[in-house]
Amino acid sequence: MKFLAMSRRMPDVSNEQVAEQAVAEALQAFRLMRSGTFEQMYFSTEWKGAVLVLQSVSRDEAQAALDSLPMVRTGLIGFDLYRLEPYDHFVRLFAGEHQAAL
Repeated sequence: MKFLAMSRRMPDVSNEQVAEQAVAEALQAFRLMRSGTFEQMYFSTEWKGAVLVLQSVSRDEAQAALDSLPMVRTGLIGFDLYRLEPYDHFVRLFAGEHQAAL
């Protein structure tokens, strides 16, 4: 299963607190990339957060991977986790007169 995870900084967390965990966080994220759990990682400069695409067998496994990050374990950040499915709306949109073209 694929999941999208978007980070959010917890209230009243300072930049200094985040900086203290940055190396440990990057090391664990690298481990998760190498294992194939984190497929893609992005950083948004507009809202200063991470966007991750994860591959795992279950939501619980994906959440456990996120929970293994030092900034999550220490309560500095959390993640909103969304399961992703292949886009299938084209079939429904074009079910009538365009069905033969499918």
